[in-house]
Amino acid sequence: MRFFRILSVCLFFTVSCAAQERCVVWDKVNGTPVSHASLYTINGKGVLATSSDSNGVAVVRFPFKRLTISHLSYRSVVLRSLTDTVFLEPKVQFLSEVTVRDEEPEWIKEKLMRFLKVRSRLYQPADSYAAYDYDKRNIGDSAAYAFRSRGIMYVPSLRNLDRDSMYQVCPESNVVSYKDTTAGVDFYDMQLMLYENAAASIDRKFVRRHVFRVNETYGGADRNIVQLVFWSPKYGDDRGTLTMDTARCAVLEVSRSTGLRCNLDEKMNSLVLSVVRAAVGLRYEDWTIDTSIRFERRGEAYYPSYVSYKYYESRSSYDKLLTNSKKRLVAYFSTKEATLSLMGTAEKPLRLLYDIPHEKHSAVISIESKRHQRNRVAMEKMPRTYRFFE
Repeated sequence: MRFFRILSVCLFFTVSCAAQERCVVWDKVNGTPVSHASLYTINGKGVLATSSDSNGVAVVRFPFKRLTISHLSYRSVVLRSLTDTVFLEPKVQFLSEVTVRDEEPEWIKEKLMRFLKVRSRLYQPADSYAAYDYDKRNIGDSAAYAFRSRGIMYVPSLRNLDRDSMYQVCPESNVVSYKDTTAGVDFYDMQLMLYENAAASIDRKFVRRHVFRVNETYGGADRNIVQLVFWSPKYGDDRGTLTMDTARCAVLEVSRSTGLRCNLDEKMNSLVLSVVRAAVGLRYEDWTIDTSIRFERRGEAYYPSYVSYKYYESRSSYDKLLTNSKKRLVAYFSTKEATLSLMGTAEKPLRLLYDIPHEKHSAVISIESKRHQRNRVAMEKMPRTYRFFE
């Protein structure tokens, strides 16, 4: 009898170990690991998900019939069974090689400072309208949500933005994808992409705190257009690229990635973080934010045409269901991905415009004006259609 008990225990552990299948998510074109890809399946109770680490390695600890692997920068793949390596094809071709010199040319920061001076004249100099397509997706360990909105956007001039004006949207269609019909619309990532994008973060402090080099391998028909590679000497996980028309001192495209150390220092209040750590054992294992923005030229001015945003965090905290004497850390992850496409239009909205507010939060409380409150209530009633998340 004891033999069969031992055999049963051995079989249990064998099956459990076999269920923890491991794979590597790999860039099919550039031959590099894909970090922070989402791997998920839909079951009767919702979503089961995991993600790849910085080396592209993912461990799938749940059964599935269909496993979807998705990433903002790659085309999604659906598998019936897990393979050792999962290849993803990039949506756009990345530069496979970057070559820079050791010295920083003096003209770079001179051009960037000039850009800061002319920005209000070159970028969004006048109020305008644009047709927008906003697509976002949130995936966590056991929850998933997607939202797509299309319509007309009011794009204020930078001068009016400084005077407390706001972007506004008039949706023509809103589609929410969720497990049921309880979820609402979510424009929060649009707010981040419009007010806090990679180009908006460029100021005197940014120029002073980063090192810049010219990418010698970048080339095109216009020799005045160059690509700059930048990074922070303080944070090794703060880096990106900036494409610039040096003749006009105009920034055409910016991509920036910030990692755990940079985000903890710049986006978290150290006092609040220490209190939360002591109270619930909060600990961040990974925290990455990738943003990019591309501008289009209309006459002599520039307007945003495409913005992307990817937020990934992996953290742990004490299990709320256990008593203090049985504290146990529970790890979980969250991925948020969003894109926003804009195309200038002469068409003006005929229906209600909703604010996309630039919300400012203190470390402890959220300050909401009466206008923001009315807008939030109106958004909660915004017409929408529902689909099951896939």
